[in-house]
Amino acid sequence: MPTPPGSAPTVSPQGRTSSGRYTYRAKAPRSQAPNHAEHAKLAHALGVHRQVLSHAASAIRSLTAARNELIAQALEDGLTLTTVSALTGENLRAVRTIGLAYDDLHPSGLPRSAQVAALKQKSEELREAGRHRDRVTERREALIAMALQNHVCDDLELASLTGLTPDHIRRSTRGIPRPPQAHR
Repeated sequence: MPTPPGSAPTVSPQGRTSSGRYTYRAKAPRSQAPNHAEHAKLAHALGVHRQVLSHAASAIRSLTAARNELIAQALEDGLTLTTVSALTGENLRAVRTIGLAYDDLHPSGLPRSAQVAALKQKSEELREAGRHRDRVTERREALIAMALQNHVCDDLELASLTGLTPDHIRRSTRGIPRPPQAHR
């Protein structure tokens, strides 16, 4: 149906006019475009979390190596597998495997109480480092969810900022509305 002269054609949400033709809508109002300052703040926070998680993982690796060496030395000095397992929280098989990995150790001559105290302390440090990493990971996940809810970033940009895969971002944030995808 042709439009009467002097009246503007009506535009449907799909971008079609009442006459069936496509209408250019670049100037049409968009839904909440992300604020540049908000985007920069979020990108900085995610970068900081990525760095803190990297440091936490490094600390966990070094604490694990030190604790494993203490386990092997304690076993070499005569502590039983069950005692070491109870002190460290590791299962018997893991303790045995750790002890067998160090084959060039000699008895240290340290008293049993010193070895028990060192194992307890290093194991607690390792558990605390794991809890710290978990807290940072939870905050990162909350930032990711906030970015998606506020349509500040899409999955690919979040993956780039966090060092995670886009698939991990999608799986961990199911149910959160996504920003509209740009067609290329």
